[in-house]
Amino acid sequence: FLKKIYNYYKRKGFVCIVLERVCQLITIAFVICFSVFLFGCIDYSLINENSQLSQVLVDQCVYQLSWKIKFFLSGFILLWLYLFINYFSEFLRLRKIYYFYNCKLKIQDKDIQSISWNAVIKKIIKLYNEEKEELEDQSEIEELDAHKIINIIMRKENYFIGLINKECIKFSIPFFENSQLLTNILEWNVQWCIDNFVFDRNGHVKEYFLDRDKNLSQRFKLIGVINIVLLPFLLIFTIVYSFFRYSEEIYHQPGSIMKRSYSILAQWKFRQFNELPHDFEKRLNRSYESAMTYLNQFPNSRFTIISKLIVFISGSIVTVLTILTLIDQEFFNSFEITQGCSVLFYIGIFTAILAFTKGQISEDNKEYDPQVLMENIAQETHYYPKKWREEAYSDDVKREFESYFDKKIFLIIRDIYGLILTPFILMITLPKTLLQNMYYKFLNKFLHRIINFFQEFTVNLSSVGNVCSFAIFDFRNHGNPDEDVEKNEKESNNKKDSNDDDEEGKKNPKENKYSNEGKMELSFLDFRDHYDTWIPNKETGGLEYSSYINNSKFKKYPMLSSQMIYHMNKGKDVRKNIFLYI
Repeated sequence: FLKKIYNYYKRKGFVCIVLERVCQLITIAFVICFSVFLFGCIDYSLINENSQLSQVLVDQCVYQLSWKIKFFLSGFILLWLYLFINYFSEFLRLRKIYYFYNCKLKIQDKDIQSISWNAVIKKIIKLYNEEKEELEDQSEIEELDAHKIINIIMRKENYFIGLINKECIKFSIPFFENSQLLTNILEWNVQWCIDNFVFDRNGHVKEYFLDRDKNLSQRFKLIGVINIVLLPFLLIFTIVYSFFRYSEEIYHQPGSIMKRSYSILAQWKFRQFNELPHDFEKRLNRSYESAMTYLNQFPNSRFTIISKLIVFISGSIVTVLTILTLIDQEFFNSFEITQGCSVLFYIGIFTAILAFTKGQISEDNKEYDPQVLMENIAQETHYYPKKWREEAYSDDVKREFESYFDKKIFLIIRDIYGLILTPFILMITLPKTLLQNMYYKFLNKFLHRIINFFQEFTVNLSSVGNVCSFAIFDFRNHGNPDEDVEKNEKESNNKKDSNDDDEEGKKNPKENKYSNEGKMELSFLDFRDHYDTWIPNKETGGLEYSSYINNSKFKKYPMLSSQMIYHMNKGKDVRKNIFLYI
């Protein structure tokens, strides 16, 4: 219920949710109908001989469609009907949330647009305390705070963040282990396989899951087969939708397709425990300017030279054609430069080329400091590996960061070919199906890591259910007294390079209980910044940790972020000394 309350807030109320769903249904219906119209209802051989649309339409085209188009059309119609029924049932359930906001919390839909989530949480806690006072027996009723609320909302996401942070799950492309691919469809599939299989309706981890890695393997196999069956439908719809979605944007703003955004894998790496999506999006948005500036300081001199030549040629052609058009309007309307291609066509083509190449030329009169820019990025992404700290100027670091902060055109292409690779990435986890001999040992180890993660990092809170132990900020069990980020990274790299089970067993078991790159400690700091009225749990060591920071010289940094601590070379002191008080 709390998750539904948050989703209602994030999506800005009942009316916005209904409009969003209705527009999605209209969009899907339009893509389906318009595609059928373009591919089945127009006789393109008659276009040159006629000047009206009615003269090139196929009579009763729906009945004359090929069996392939009818097959795909039937599948898309079934999908649309399924979504319609699903959305309609969602609208019925939303009435309960609408009533809760308007009648219980006294928050109108128009106020959701501007109210902060922290204010909503305070109202929820106040309502909870008021209703608790009306009960006769309050001895067994536990206190509710922001931390418990966020843990319930973020239960599944916290586990997924932990799995990626501890490198228990990877998205390697078959035969290319060093290349990882995580798209929207693959993300949904993996979460469906793990989350819905792990948790029951009450938020508890199912006991039989912890003992049966074979069941998880079968689940990956099943969802992989389903993806293969649905692949033609998903692939066609994604290509057609992407064409309709981005063609107008590319035509009028060619440079927009080269804008950058963070990949899905990067977002999961950067996200903190208990960090809600709207807070995470704000944090990433603050890093965009520094990220773009950092990448732009690495100009490709060869590409710039060629781009300047293309800009000169295309600009000259556009200028001449525009002047001739202003002199003689008939020249613009009737003159064909090549057969079937008018002046307007070539002005559009060369204008697009001009805009695209001009946007790729970097300014020569600016000077940058790669190290400072990378520090600014790290302050917001909270991700700062040792190599990035020491070699921010190098091309290797630039390429690695570029893989996280990629251009929109490449992300679109990645989503399309990701549909083809998704079934194989899923089924690579099945040692007895594909690639049996080559990957048998590796895959068993992969599944074992997932099961072990849930066994080692699950705790039960009576009022919350099973949650990831990193998310409760358990410093006594998971806090790293050394908090040596460089050491953690070396151990992480060793784990990447080794597929030997024996070598893992030689490592100190305590080291496996720490989050990589101090993610739990940093998540704690961010959570405390967002929810300033929350009091950390004394039993887990969070209270001492918080008090130390409040009373120390770090107090002058109210928005203390992970990498700011590291760069100032004070992070180790904080994390070492705090454990002297626990």
